[in-house]
Amino acid sequence: MSSYLVFAGPGASVPDERSKLVADKFAVLAFAFPVIWLLFNRLWFEAVIAFVLYVASTMMMADAAWFWPGLALGFAISLVTALEGRNWRGAALTRRGWRLVDLVEADDADTAFEIHARRIGTDGPAAASKPVPAARQAAMRPGVVRNDTDAIGLVPVERS
Repeated sequence: MSSYLVFAGPGASVPDERSKLVADKFAVLAFAFPVIWLLFNRLWFEAVIAFVLYVASTMMMADAAWFWPGLALGFAISLVTALEGRNWRGAALTRRGWRLVDLVEADDADTAFEIHARRIGTDGPAAASKPVPAARQAAMRPGVVRNDTDAIGLVPVERS
């Protein structure tokens, strides 16, 4: 099973068929083709840095004395991109105005969205009709540190 981060678009209702799901797992294609994977996922800044480091790695491997460090640098770029690339994608979506609304564990993205839609569909209207405690209202205001019920791990979450 994998964890899926569910992002709702700017101004979109939750759940929405336009929601994006980002799997929190190793990206095999990012390991094999890091720069191309970063460009495909519109991570321009990260792609430029990876490209510059790959050029440096290639130049290092041209010299016999620097072959192994250059190879290690190339491998490290691929490994870091494969391990952290999906997190970078989630951060980029957040910068573009998308909201992290849920974290779901499922076998695939379709099942994850179905679980998310069921969870929000049953909790949404009922949660809106229940009175919200004053302490929770204070914690939901912008600029106030939220308690652990409004977070998935260290990631703050807005539930509507």
